[in-house]
Amino acid sequence: MRKKSKDQLSSDEKYRSWFEDDLTGDFIATPEGKLIDCNPSFLEIYGFENIENALEFNISLFNPDDWQKLTEQLKKERKIQGHQIWHLRPDKNEIHVVANVIGLLNDEGALIQVKGYVYDDTERKIAEESLKESEKKYRLLFDEDLTGDFIASPDGKIIECNPAFAEIYGFNDCKSALKWNISESNPFDWPFLVTRLKKEHKIRGYQSWQRRSDGLRIHVIANLMGIFDDLNEIIQVKGYIFDDTDRKRTEQELVQNHKQITEILNSIQDGFIVLNHYWQIIYINNAAAEYLNLEPDDLLGQNMWERFPQLVDTEHEEIFKKVMDEEIKHSFKAKGFPDDGFEYRFVIYPSPDGISILFIKLIS
Repeated sequence: MRKKSKDQLSSDEKYRSWFEDDLTGDFIATPEGKLIDCNPSFLEIYGFENIENALEFNISLFNPDDWQKLTEQLKKERKIQGHQIWHLRPDKNEIHVVANVIGLLNDEGALIQVKGYVYDDTERKIAEESLKESEKKYRLLFDEDLTGDFIASPDGKIIECNPAFAEIYGFNDCKSALKWNISESNPFDWPFLVTRLKKEHKIRGYQSWQRRSDGLRIHVIANLMGIFDDLNEIIQVKGYIFDDTDRKRTEQELVQNHKQITEILNSIQDGFIVLNHYWQIIYINNAAAEYLNLEPDDLLGQNMWERFPQLVDTEHEEIFKKVMDEEIKHSFKAKGFPDDGFEYRFVIYPSPDGISILFIKLIS
C-alpha cells in the first residue's frame, strides 16, 4: 500500500481538526442508526460521557418514528435542511434539535450512511412555545373581552379587533369589521381624537354619540392610546370601547323627566319642599321660595330646624317627624312660617329621600 504524502496527512489532520472543533454536533451513522463516528459537540448535546459510550448507542432511539421517516426521505432527496424534532437523550432528558442531514448512496442508489449536523436549540424552542402559549392566552383574553378592543391606523382603518368590537358596531364578524373605517362612526370626532392623542398620548373615559355600520346610533365610552415610532409620530391607535347607550338614554330620560317635574312643581301656586333624612332641604319650588322671600339656591342644603328655629317644638315639627318615622301621609292646618296672618293646609308625604311638604294657603 502506498504511503500518504505529507500534504495528504496535513489535509486529513486539518479536516479532523475542523470536525473535532465544530460546535455543531457532527455524526456519521448507518441507515439503521448505529453510530460510526461523532465529534465532542455531539457527545455533549446527547449527554454521552465519551465516544466509546456513544459508539455503543443506536441514535435511531432518540426518536424511532422520526429516524425511519428521515432515512426514507434521504433515499429520495439525499439532503434535508433545517429538520426540527424533539429527541430523548439516553439520560431521559428531552431536547429539541435542528439538523441538516445528508444521505450517502451507493451505485445502486441504496442508502449506506447518514451524515448529520445537529444543533441543540432546546432553550429557543421552549421560549418559542412559551411565547406561543402566552400569545394564545392573551389572544383568548382579547377575543373573550366584553369590551370592544381594536387597533386602527391614524386615518381610522381597522387593523385588528375582537368580536365584542364587531358586535358593538353592527358587524357579523371581525373579518367584516376589518374592511371598515372607524372614522365613519363620527367623522368629526376621529380627527379630534387623533390630534389629542398626538399631544396627550392617552385619552380616558371619552364619551361620544356614534353611528354603527348599519346606521344605528349608539353612545360609547372609550379609552384610547397612541402608538408612536422612534420619531414620535403616531402610527397606530389602540382603543377599548364600551357601549353604554342604554345607560345614556336612561340618564337623558331621567334628566328630561326631572326637568318636566320641576317645571310642573314650579308652575303651581302652592309651596312645595322636599327634606332628606337629615332634615336638609333638597328641593324647593318657586312658590315656596317666594313665600319665604328667598332664592331657592339659598335654601338648598340648609337644615330645616336651624334655618327656621321658630318651627321647633311646634305642631309642624311633631307631624314632620311622625311622617318621617312612620312613613304615613299626614295633613293638618296651621299658620305659615313666617306667620303672614294666613292659615295653611300642610300635606306631608313620605318619600324615598325623606318627606315632601305641600302647603296650600286657605282663603276664607
